[in-house]
Amino acid sequence: MIYTKTGEYAIRAVLYLARQPEDRLIMSSEVAEKEDIPAHYLAKILQRMAKYGFVDSFKGRGGGFKITEMANNSTILEIVERVEGPVINLKCVTGLKECSDEAPCPLHEEWAELRDKIHNLISSKTVKQVATEYSETLRKLEDM
Repeated sequence: MIYTKTGEYAIRAVLYLARQPEDRLIMSSEVAEKEDIPAHYLAKILQRMAKYGFVDSFKGRGGGFKITEMANNSTILEIVERVEGPVINLKCVTGLKECSDEAPCPLHEEWAELRDKIHNLISSKTVKQVATEYSETLRKLEDM
């Protein structure tokens, strides 16, 4: 596992918001329904994202959430780390207390390589890039 459910839900929520028209406020219930995220859990994630400036929150009638420019220009890694902390598990996957290049576990080399590839991927793509690519994929699927 690379990140927790909180991280997964944060990614799905921010990508959903990033794919919406800039002038549209989105209710958390819409995000929860469309992205299949428990509403109470999503509300806490969106509050945290608002605290860090990734979404703007508008209360009252006609209120909702909107992604910020800061979030659009942030990497997926930045979003997840703000919401849940470090995402890449640096501990030994087999549970050894001392696992290093000098004294590796049987999975050390492969895990380190995989971990680094995942870290590079999520730290190199912005929310805006991923949302754009996601929208293109959805259009292709609709055309099939």
